[in-house]
Amino acid sequence: MNTYQTANQAVGVARTLSKSSACTIVVYQAGAGKYVTARPTDAVSGLVIGVYRNGYLLPSGQRA
Repeated sequence: MNTYQTANQAVGVARTLSKSSACTIVVYQAGAGKYVTARPTDAVSGLVIGVYRNGYLLPSGQRA
């Protein structure tokens, strides 16, 4: 898990990581000015912003 100050930073990292390492990355807001990128197996404590795979945001139906 890594923490960023803005959602744009976290989303950019998630898109890059999910594309380059062929994995799924979750982005969530853990507080004011605190956005986290995590693996799906990590515990999430906050509001999920998006789930990324192969560099793209997954539609909500494919996130499960």
